[in-house]
Amino acid sequence: MKALYGFDKPYDFHKVLPFLAGLFLLLTILVAAGARFAATGYLNWGALRDAYSLYLVVLSLAGMLLSIFPRIAWFVLAICFTEFLIGIGGYALAAIHVLPMQLFPANAAGTAPAGQFQYHPLLQVIPTPNYSRLHPFAISHDSNGIRGPERTSTELKQQVVVATLGSSTTYDLAVPNGQTWSDDLEQQLGRGYAVINHGVPGYSTVESLVQTLFYLDTYGVRPHCAVYFGWSDIQNAHLPDLDPAYANFHLLNSIDIMNLRKKPLEVRFSPLARIVNRSLQAVFDTVPLAPNFLKDPPVPGTDVRLEQIFRRHLEAIAAINKERNIVSIFVGQVWNRAGLQSKERSGFFPLVRDVDVWPLQDHFNAILKATADSIGVSNFIPPIDEFQDGDFADSNHFSTNGSAKFALMIAPVVKSSCK
Repeated sequence: MKALYGFDKPYDFHKVLPFLAGLFLLLTILVAAGARFAATGYLNWGALRDAYSLYLVVLSLAGMLLSIFPRIAWFVLAICFTEFLIGIGGYALAAIHVLPMQLFPANAAGTAPAGQFQYHPLLQVIPTPNYSRLHPFAISHDSNGIRGPERTSTELKQQVVVATLGSSTTYDLAVPNGQTWSDDLEQQLGRGYAVINHGVPGYSTVESLVQTLFYLDTYGVRPHCAVYFGWSDIQNAHLPDLDPAYANFHLLNSIDIMNLRKKPLEVRFSPLARIVNRSLQAVFDTVPLAPNFLKDPPVPGTDVRLEQIFRRHLEAIAAINKERNIVSIFVGQVWNRAGLQSKERSGFFPLVRDVDVWPLQDHFNAILKATADSIGVSNFIPPIDEFQDGDFADSNHFSTNGSAKFALMIAPVVKSSCK
């Protein structure tokens, strides 16, 4: 074996050098992965998952084993070094502020697992019907793509049906089946009520407007009330030439956030494959990529143009529901202020720093209340001081405690408005 790999005297350095280079790369990768795991408890590097570290280990081992064919070994090791440099190197340089941002930033809301959501021509993203997963906790959709138990039209016709609409905070991304605030709200309201969770991660008033117009009659039964919570509209704050339906950023960005673009398997673990795939998408994909505003400086304060659009959407939602005898209930958004202290940007808000998110949302909550009051719509702004860090799983998604607390808060408003 020593002779095969050139370690017998006189040494065959054509074979020895690539073997030692592969060994050096392997040790470097293992040290980096070990340090990352010791510091954080996981191996993720931004948007690059555990498989990336395993991929680097396999490449370095392959380079060592193939050193009996030096040219092939150097080629494999060159790929390994490049993948290491782009992935871990880019992450490390961003962490020490040599680079302004990660090459592959993890989205604030996280990237959805493959198969959990699917493409829709109007809404861009909808939950996949009959989807089910058990890890890291149970999440399932019914035959209509609704998060929650399967219902029947016969059952719903005998109940007061409450539809809940909004983004990931309504879908309740961070809690298991049976413990979403929609589930808790149904229990708080008592027998005779059914709460149908229409929430989808990333949704704004645009998607809520489309849902209100076309998709509230789940199982062929129209709801008596519709509770709107979890607006993602402020994601669009300060964007230039903002489209009134958020079509030039938000809707395009939803496709990538929710992992809906078709891509080869290698993209999951190879930075090189990501770069090539992204370049090809920019040229050939029918749906264009969302503009990248992270290179632009953040902007403080409110956005008057977005305020106007937000008001119009609220008024349109309320008008449609009023025409159909559906009671609208608008609820202000809640964020974890303890998780929004950074002066950097998380990525979900391209032009708003984390520390500026809550003041901006608080302002839009006031707009929501003023708009709702002016058109006679029931509304509720949750008292932010009653929510603590433990009520959230991250910067904005409820923990099970937070979901239960929120349901308890809004239950009296829903019950008094929806009879």
